[in-house]
Amino acid sequence: MNLVLGICAAVTALAAVGLLWWRSRVGQEIALMASLETSGAGSIGQLAPGTMVEVKGTLRVRSPLVAEFSQQPCAYFKSEIEREEVYYERDSQGRDQRKTRTTTVYSNMKYGQCLVEDQTGRVGLDFDGANVEAVQTMNEPTAAPTSGSGLMGSVLSALASSRSTYMRKESILAPDIPIYVLGEVQEGGLVGKPGKGSKNKTFVISHKSEEERMKSLSSTSRWLLVIAIILLVLAAGLAIGGVWAKRNEAKAAAIALTQRA
Repeated sequence: MNLVLGICAAVTALAAVGLLWWRSRVGQEIALMASLETSGAGSIGQLAPGTMVEVKGTLRVRSPLVAEFSQQPCAYFKSEIEREEVYYERDSQGRDQRKTRTTTVYSNMKYGQCLVEDQTGRVGLDFDGANVEAVQTMNEPTAAPTSGSGLMGSVLSALASSRSTYMRKESILAPDIPIYVLGEVQEGGLVGKPGKGSKNKTFVISHKSEEERMKSLSSTSRWLLVIAIILLVLAAGLAIGGVWAKRNEAKAAAIALTQRA
């Protein structure tokens, strides 16, 4: 098999396998959501630690935070600065190719003392380790500031001295919004991430409804399957092409030897 085409075929096949693995994880979450009945927030404290629960209600926070970039009141925020760098890489023909890469150079996440409230009562919520689906409040390119304090100041100073561009991003969960939670009952009656011995690893806090999440996950699952199939077909084509290319190389070499003789 032609070495270059063989490597391309292997990389493409590995990418397809990775997408199929991702799809299996999405499928597990869909199955978990479908298998659980919604628990009343007020009844969570009566359940045994380690029990997986689905809770829907209103997000409450004892003392609202202020989002770092947008300055909006919130129960949770995550702010990031991503830098896009331009670099050059030499290809197999010795030509320089212009490429870009994105690096997160600053990240900050905070959450308050939160709980979920419904008509049955309240249950505490521990954000630690959660997959938080928050509302994006900021995603914009910004000229690098030249001043700041603490860690933010040092990061921005470094950015200001470079020619790279960067994006400022922020997502928040505001107080008193509808919330969907999929997690495990912890000691003390909080809902949080599954323990170390738990077979399930899912812990989601989302501003989306259950119906919206199911629709989104189902769409993701379908697209992952379609793309994986395309990549597998492409990998097979590259492998076949590699075999034919190797055979043609061998034939050309044999003809050249015959002509020399």
